[in-house]
Amino acid sequence: MASFLIYLFESGLCLSLFYLGYIVFFRKETYFTFIRFYLLGSMILALTVPLISLPVDFNKKGYLQETATNVRQFKDYYEHLILLTDPGALANPLAIAPKTTQESPNQIVSKPTVISISGILISIYILGVLFFTFRLLFLFRELSKLIGKAEIQKDKDSNLVIIKDEIPPFSFLKWIFVNPAILKPEEYEQVLTHEKVHVQHKHSVDLLLAHIITIFQWFNPLTWRIQKSIKTCHEYIADRKVVEQGHGLFDYQSLLLSQLISIRSVELVNNFNLLSIKKRIAMMNKHKSGKWAQLKAIAIVPILLAAFFFFTDMTSRRENLNLEISRTKDVDKITGSWIANEHHSGNVQFLEIKDNKLFTVTPVKNSSFTFHDYSLETNNNKLILTEEGIKKEIHYKLRNNTLKIDWGSNSQVEYIRKPTNDSYTLMNNQFEKINLPYATQLNPYKSEMILTSISLSGSKLFVDGKSCKFSELEDRIKQLRASVDPTTLKKMMVLLRIDKDVSMEYVDKVKISLRKTNTLKLAYEAIPINDKDQLDRALFNLLPPMDAKWIEKEELNSKGISLFEIGSQYSDFSEELIDFTKAHRKYVMLYEYNNQTSYNDYIQTIDLVHKTLNSRRKEAAFFNGEKYEDLTFDQQKEYRKKYPITLTMKNSDED
Repeated sequence: MASFLIYLFESGLCLSLFYLGYIVFFRKETYFTFIRFYLLGSMILALTVPLISLPVDFNKKGYLQETATNVRQFKDYYEHLILLTDPGALANPLAIAPKTTQESPNQIVSKPTVISISGILISIYILGVLFFTFRLLFLFRELSKLIGKAEIQKDKDSNLVIIKDEIPPFSFLKWIFVNPAILKPEEYEQVLTHEKVHVQHKHSVDLLLAHIITIFQWFNPLTWRIQKSIKTCHEYIADRKVVEQGHGLFDYQSLLLSQLISIRSVELVNNFNLLSIKKRIAMMNKHKSGKWAQLKAIAIVPILLAAFFFFTDMTSRRENLNLEISRTKDVDKITGSWIANEHHSGNVQFLEIKDNKLFTVTPVKNSSFTFHDYSLETNNNKLILTEEGIKKEIHYKLRNNTLKIDWGSNSQVEYIRKPTNDSYTLMNNQFEKINLPYATQLNPYKSEMILTSISLSGSKLFVDGKSCKFSELEDRIKQLRASVDPTTLKKMMVLLRIDKDVSMEYVDKVKISLRKTNTLKLAYEAIPINDKDQLDRALFNLLPPMDAKWIEKEELNSKGISLFEIGSQYSDFSEELIDFTKAHRKYVMLYEYNNQTSYNDYIQTIDLVHKTLNSRRKEAAFFNGEKYEDLTFDQQKEYRKKYPITLTMKNSDED
């Protein structure tokens, strides 16, 4: 909240500078088009300049360096005053500590409730924004009602709204509102000419944009003054165009005098008699500014430079990326997992920040990795890392979802935030994204039970992060099996990390190599749906051995086993499968796919089989007065026997 108050304060100061430039240099001049855009641009820049972060390199100490330091000190002063309005924003010793008194052990001390002044100010600000927003909507509604009950005459560039109310003419966008009954014929033409200038020059767009900006700066009186000055400039432009198009100066000025008494003006529209008649007549009688006077427009350059110098977040690269993008120095801003944008051996490729800990993974030569687990503190855009009692400081910069860290020795690495559901896998010493499929029937696995990790992205194959050819996979698996104790090997499985768009043609090449080495336990890694638990999870599957025999359908029927067939195109077959299991005591499910079937469809099919049969097991337990999830493994075994997942698979494109 305090940061937002700082922004509002700085935008107000910026607007003051621009308005001061208008008063000093441009207010009495007649180059109205330039002034019009200067005023509107001032409102826009006042909102955007304080949001800009501008890195500056001061190579030498001197006047510029000294000035920048003084500006920073001034900004620190008022920023700290504003931060005092928000007790939660001050997490440093600068806050004024209350005096402490010695108390007896039995004395009960009640802590005073801390009132956040910044919270009160923000609440008032929001109420003001809502009030002026509804006020703007009310003005639109009134204009709409006025158009609805009036006669409309369409012209090439405008729509003439013939009103019967005795109000002065005005225009909004392409609509010109006028009552011909209260004007003489020659006055009517002058009024139309005047209002058509507003329409042709799109003055209503200026007013609409200025009005919207004013809603967000409603508390700033200069915003209302600039909005009024924009309307003043519009009237000067329209008056001059009327005279330039041949209407008599004396007659037109007389018309202005006749329209002196009227209803109050509306901010959103261009009223014919908005300004004091004296000012408008005086400006019409004034000669155009000469060329020398027009050179005053160059004054906008130092005004802009001053605004950028004072109100942008200027920082120095001499301080090794000590770039303060946000005034809030909170480790929560950088909490999460980060992946390096650039891949170089020796650079930290992956880092995770959680619970004041920082974990890093760095690839080194010979396809190996180093890991570090640091205790973490943050201070003024510095990470203070502690490992085995040794501390070191590194600088960082956070911008949106990009984290840049200076690890020292000219090693600056940029990281992108890893979304929660995205999976990254080490491939050739790089963390590459793999779009894993989603699944519901996942179970956690322990890393010590994984024999190896096989990744597939497109047609590229990786084993434990190292590139591998499909023809080499069988030998790689044999080498891995030979390095593990046979007793432990029986319990181990292969973890498959496969992109959901990979075709089953490549997945089956992996499965065949595994079957040839008698490595039959698989864990298909997937992303859990609506699961806040961040444990590694997978869908388990058992491959048939190479000597397994295919049994034809007729032979199954002779043994009293029914066959439930699943097609290659994924669809919801859960109801049919439930009915099938109710009708048949013994059954086998056959999932027949082809080379073009996507891995995503394959996983969704297996997941649906597990989900359907698990629901049958839970249903049976419920009718026995038991909750399936609360049963022991042996107790659940009885229900698994009753509704077994006897799923066999076949690639119809393979022999």
